[in-house]
Amino acid sequence: MKSIILLLSGVVFCSAVFPGQEDELEKSIARGKGIYSENCITCHMGAGEGIPQTFPPLAKADYLTKTPEKAIHAIKFGLQGKIVVNNVAFDNMMPTPGLDNEEIADVMNYILNSWGNSSEKKMITEKMVEAVKEK
Repeated sequence: MKSIILLLSGVVFCSAVFPGQEDELEKSIARGKGIYSENCITCHMGAGEGIPQTFPPLAKADYLTKTPEKAIHAIKFGLQGKIVVNNVAFDNMMPTPGLDNEEIADVMNYILNSWGNSSEKKMITEKMVEAVKEK
């Protein structure tokens, strides 16, 4: 009995001292919300709805959920030309907001976990953003 209590205490202690990915994801989402408010909200709006015929939605956007690496590329390097989001074509320009890799990961985590989007607790990391190269 004593060893079970000791084992459980150790598990509780370790989970408090060494936060899991879920805790890190929540922190990233919180940082990403601020980054979104500063850099993205003007075009993509407060609820990620975008502006019809001008700027694509981020809420429930297949472009994000099916190909997050394309979304990362757009944030990292900007975007120009036609894209299709939820079967609607958009042909406009998105300048690069000048974010570093960690900020891009944070804003992607926020977007992918807001407005009906779900990353299924999969976290975009700084290394994943770093791996996306300009074409």
